[in-house]
Amino acid sequence: MSAERSRVLLLTFARRGEEAAVRGAVDALAREFPEARIAAVGTPASADTLLSSGVEELILFGDGSGVRGVIGAARSLRAVGTMIVYGGPGRSGHLKLEALALLANGGRLFRYLPDGRPIPVGRTALFCSVAVKLVRAGLCLMVGAIACGLAFPCLRAAQVLAGGRRARRN
Repeated sequence: MSAERSRVLLLTFARRGEEAAVRGAVDALAREFPEARIAAVGTPASADTLLSSGVEELILFGDGSGVRGVIGAARSLRAVGTMIVYGGPGRSGHLKLEALALLANGGRLFRYLPDGRPIPVGRTALFCSVAVKLVRAGLCLMVGAIACGLAFPCLRAAQVLAGGRRARRN
């Protein structure tokens, strides 16, 4: 009876035009973990790109599978390494992928940037990145709610002053 090969996890949205980045990330994972099977979490639109790039197992996100199902499937892989593919310059996006990397608990973590170099990242650094992005998103929502809350009375007052239709209705 042969022992099952370890797995590594690739996390990407693989938008159009990012095929080269996905192939580069798959190659980097294969170099870093030569004996491991490559699994990926992607969208239905990215399935063909991932499978043609050498991914052996695919977990689809957004194809009727809920968030818990995707997290559970990713955790069940017990990956020895996880790589997040960043399609654009910098690391400003990908909150969902970074959170999934933490929740999947997939061994050593890497960021794969478009210039073709995997960068090891610690769990604490990735957690801080996720926390900062969540706080920033929360602040944006709060500012938007405050702006809407301030705009409504101003618009209502403008209607009353202009004698608009139904302006005085309770």
